[in-house]
Amino acid sequence: MYVMKKEKILESAGVFRKTLDFDVGVLYEYEYSISMAVAPISVDFGDVPLTTAEAVIQVHSLWKNPQNQEEQLLHIKIQDLKLTPSSTDTTKPLAVDEKTGGFAQIKDVFIVHIHSGKIIRIFDTSKDNTVSLNFKRGLASLFQIQTSSGVMMEDDATGRCQVSYQALKDEIIKVKDYESCEKSITNITFSDQILRISSAGSSKTVFSMEGSHIKSVTSKEFRSVVLDEQTTVGIHISSRQLLWLLSTKSGNNKEAQGELQEVLFSFKGSHVNYTIHAIPAVRQSALSGYPVSSILDHLTANGMNISQLTTTKAFLQLSESLRTMEKNDILNILKKSDKKMLPILIDAAAAASTPAALDAVASYIDIADPKTAPLLEKFLYACAFSSQPSPHLISVISHILSISRQTHETALIVLGTVIKKMCSANMCNLQEVEEAKKLILKGLSASKEETEIKSYLLALKSALLPETVPVLLQYIDQSKSLSSIVLSALRKLPSQHITKEVKEHVREIFAQKKKSFSAPVRMAAAQLLLTQDPLHTDVREVILRIAKEKPEVSKFLTAKIMSILQSENPARNIILNVLKDSKLNNYFYLGRVGCSSSYTGLIAETKDTITSYDFDFLFSETGALKQSNSHFSTQSRAGSLHSLQVSLELGGFDSLFGTEPAEEAEEEELMAGMSAMFLGVQIQPIVFFQGYGDLMSKYFSAADGPMNILSGNILVLKQRQSIILQSGLQTQIFFHGGLSVDVSADLEFSLFGQEAKSSVNNEFSIVVSARAEVEIPHMNTTAETVADMNSSIGFVTTVNFSDTPMQYCLQLIREPLLYRERTSTQVTTRNRRKTVQQRRRKWTIPGEETALHRDNSKMCRHLI
Repeated sequence: MYVMKKEKILESAGVFRKTLDFDVGVLYEYEYSISMAVAPISVDFGDVPLTTAEAVIQVHSLWKNPQNQEEQLLHIKIQDLKLTPSSTDTTKPLAVDEKTGGFAQIKDVFIVHIHSGKIIRIFDTSKDNTVSLNFKRGLASLFQIQTSSGVMMEDDATGRCQVSYQALKDEIIKVKDYESCEKSITNITFSDQILRISSAGSSKTVFSMEGSHIKSVTSKEFRSVVLDEQTTVGIHISSRQLLWLLSTKSGNNKEAQGELQEVLFSFKGSHVNYTIHAIPAVRQSALSGYPVSSILDHLTANGMNISQLTTTKAFLQLSESLRTMEKNDILNILKKSDKKMLPILIDAAAAASTPAALDAVASYIDIADPKTAPLLEKFLYACAFSSQPSPHLISVISHILSISRQTHETALIVLGTVIKKMCSANMCNLQEVEEAKKLILKGLSASKEETEIKSYLLALKSALLPETVPVLLQYIDQSKSLSSIVLSALRKLPSQHITKEVKEHVREIFAQKKKSFSAPVRMAAAQLLLTQDPLHTDVREVILRIAKEKPEVSKFLTAKIMSILQSENPARNIILNVLKDSKLNNYFYLGRVGCSSSYTGLIAETKDTITSYDFDFLFSETGALKQSNSHFSTQSRAGSLHSLQVSLELGGFDSLFGTEPAEEAEEEELMAGMSAMFLGVQIQPIVFFQGYGDLMSKYFSAADGPMNILSGNILVLKQRQSIILQSGLQTQIFFHGGLSVDVSADLEFSLFGQEAKSSVNNEFSIVVSARAEVEIPHMNTTAETVADMNSSIGFVTTVNFSDTPMQYCLQLIREPLLYRERTSTQVTTRNRRKTVQQRRRKWTIPGEETALHRDNSKMCRHLI
C-alpha cells in the first residue's frame, strides 16, 4: 500500500512514469543527426568546420516479454543517410549507399535487446564493417534511459561509465562521469614516456518525454586530450546527437511470439550478437614514415647540430621510418651512411625499439673491437632512454655486456635502468628480467676490486629493486664511494622499503658508532633519516648532535633542516613537531655559521609547470669545497620530472692551497669528479683528475674544452589514442615528441689566482605535436598542433680560496628561449584537400640569471 501511495504522489508531481516503451504494431519514425567538430585545443570550435550526418530512423517493437513488459526487442532501420562536410561548404550533401566504403551495411536492419531501460546487446549483419556497426551502436545508445532519478553504472558506445539521471516533469537529464569510465579510450602508448598526456570529457543528454515515449533526444559531448607540460598542445572534440520524432503510424509490424531465445534463434543465421561497446577501427598511423635517404640529405644540407630543431625533427622522422623497416634494410642504411649521421641513426633505431632496429645496430657495431667503444656507448645510452623497454632490449644489452670490456660499466648501468623500466611496466617477472637481475647480483658477489663493485652497485641503484636492499646493506659501511652509492640508492626507494634494519645501519653511519666516516657520507645518512618517513627520535638526535659537530657539518645540518621546512616534503611536519620543544628550537642548535648551505627555490613558473632547484654545498673545516649537489626538477599535474642532477666531488684541496687540513683530510687524495643523472638515467661518473700529477699534467696540457656528459636525441612522447564518441564515430589522436640535448661539464683551476670554477651546460631543443584524424567515408578531417622550443641553461660554481673563509658564487644562467607554435585544420572531401584554419605564433622569453638567494648575490658581486 505504501508503494502505491508513493507512486501516486510522484505521478501527481509529474516525475513518475513507466520505463521506455514502444507500442505494439506502431512504426516510430525519427529524424537523426550527428554533428562533430575537431580542433587544436587552442582553437575555438567556431573557427573549424562542422561535419554533419543526417538520416531517417524507423523503429518498431519486434518482441515483448509477456511476463515483463520492460524487456523487448527493437527493430531499427537507418534510411536516407547523408553526409555534409561543413556547414559553410558549398558541396552538396553526400548520399550514402551500399557502395560507400565504411557505411556499406549501414542500411541493414539491426536489432536491439533492451531490459528495464538498459541495452543488453545488439544484433547486426555488419560482420566485417566496424564503422557501420559503431554508428549503429551510437544510435542505439540514445534509446537507453532510466525514468527515475539516481546514479548507476551504464554501458554505451564509449564503454562502461557512471551516469546520473535526473527526472523532471517532461524531461530526463543524463550526465556521464568520464573519470569513472572503464573503457572509454583505447591507448597504444609506450610504457616509460617522459612527457605525459591527460584526457577529460563531459556529456549531457536531455530526453524529452511524452509518457513512456521519446519525443526528442539532445546529447552533447566534449572530449579533450592535452600535454600536461604544455596544455596549449592538444586536441578537443565537440559532438552532438539529435533525435526527434517525426511521426507514428500503424503498420504491418507484427510482434514475434514465443520465448526470447526462440525469437533470437529465428534470425541467428543473418545477425551476429554484439555488445553495445564500440571498438576502434584499425587504421594506418597518421605519422607516416619518410624516406630515410631524404631525411639524411636534408640534414646534410642544413648541417647537423645536436641542439638545433632541424635535428630534433629529423630524429622523429627517422624513428618512425625505421620502425617499419626490416633488419637488413636498416643495416644497409648504416653501412652506406656518412659517419657523421651514425649518431642520429643510432638514436632513432633505439627510439624505434623494434627487434629489427636493435639487432641492426648491434650487428653494425663490432662489439669486440675497442675502437668502436664510443659508438657502442652511444647506443647503450640510447637504449637507456628507450620509452619501450622489452625483453629483446634486455637480451641485446646482456649480449653487449658479455663481450665488450670497454663499455662494461656503462652496460651495467643501462641494464639496471631497463630493468627498472620493465618492472614499472609490470614486466618484472619475465624470464629475461629475472636473468638480468641474477646477472648483476652474481657479478657483484664475485667482484673483489672496488671499481668492479662500484659498477655493479650503480647498476642496482639504477634498477631500484626493493628486494636488493639486503644486498645494498652489505656495502653501506665500506669505502666512501661505495657508501655514497648505497645511500643514494636507498634515498630513491619508496619510504616503505626503508626498514628498521636500514635505519639502524644509517644511524650507525651518522653517529659513527663503529667506525669513522667522511663528512659527505655522514651528511647523506643524515638526509635519509630526515626525509625518508622520519622518526621523531631520529630528528631529535640529528638536532642534538648539531652542537657536537664541527662548524661546517653543523651548518650543513641546520641548512638542510631549514630547506626541508621550506619545501613540500611530508617530513616537514615531523620536524615542525620536534621543533615545538624550545630546548631544540633555538640559536644554540639552529643558529650555526659556516660556508656550507642548502637551498631550494623556483627557476620558472607557468600555468602548467613549476621548475625548481635544490642545491647542497658541503665545505671542509678549512673552507674548501668538498661536495656540491644540484638537482633540477619540473612539477606538472602529471607529477614530478627529475630533469638533471649533478654531483661534484672534490678532495684534498685543503693542502693544495696551503690551508691547514682537518684530520680527516690528511689522507685524502687530490681529486675532482662528477656524477650526473639525466631524466632519471644514471650517467657513468667522470673523473676530471686524480692525484696532483694528473692535475698538473692536465693543467699544462691545455685541455680541449668542456667534457661531454651526454649528447643525443630522446623520444620523450609517443602515444596513439582511439577515442570512441557516444555517436560511435571515431577520432584517432597521435602525440609525438623528441628532445635533442647536449650536456657538457668543465672544471677550471687557477693555481695563481687560487680559484676553481665548475660549469655544467645543457643545450636542448624539443619538438612536440598533437594530431587528430576523423575519417568518415569520402571525408577526412585533420587537426594538428606542433610546438617547438630551444635554449640552453648553464650552472656555474666559482670558489675563491684566497680568503678565509672561502667565498663561492652560484650562477644559474638561462639563454633566451624561442617558442613557436603552429595550428592547422584540414578537410579532405572526395580527395580534395582544403585548409580551413591555420595559425602561427611565436615569442621569445628573454634570457636571465636566476637570483638564487641574498647571500649568494652578495658574494657574486664581490667575486665577479
